[in-house]
Amino acid sequence: MSEQPMRTAYNQVAAAYAVKNAALPAELIDYGQRFLARLGGPGRVLDVGCGAGRDMAWMEAQGVAVTGVDLSEGMLAQARRLVRGPLVQSDMRRLPFAAGRFAGLWVAASLLHLAKAEVPGALGELRRILGPAGLLMLDLQEGVGEGWERSPYGPVDRLFARYSAAEVTQLLAQAGFRVLEQSRTPGETRTWLQFLAQKNRDTSFTTE
Repeated sequence: MSEQPMRTAYNQVAAAYAVKNAALPAELIDYGQRFLARLGGPGRVLDVGCGAGRDMAWMEAQGVAVTGVDLSEGMLAQARRLVRGPLVQSDMRRLPFAAGRFAGLWVAASLLHLAKAEVPGALGELRRILGPAGLLMLDLQEGVGEGWERSPYGPVDRLFARYSAAEVTQLLAQAGFRVLEQSRTPGETRTWLQFLAQKNRDTSFTTE
């Protein structure tokens, strides 16, 4: 991912994005409930690519302690209107958190903005900050290839990488995660893939 173009793009469209995506989709509410049930305790959650704060606010309403992280300061400014917890500006490939810091990671519609070559390293970084047997929720778009596309929120381009379910399962296994659940949800224009995965205790994995 070219960090600056993506950051600039989301800064420019943050307000329009927040309005258009104000409502949490039913499938994410369902996955959120299952995610929190499997989390099974008070451990802190990191919303990776928290955007305008919609998902983070929903989890806070369920009584969960959540930290949000996003590349765009414009999106974080929108999130501050909705959430109570800490918000951190950072690239998901280099997260400023200690190893084992979080019990769960919520990664909805954010990893898809990385080039595919960067995803193994990013998943390794996510695994690093998860505690033992930590939980990952991953939400991606189904499809093939990657490329820059014009945004519907304004005259900016965003990078998208799309995957098959088999690709995602393989990437998670290589990064040291075990898939617990997965689903496929057709949307208005795109089909979404959701995964709940758990950090393996076994460290004999590769991110190559």
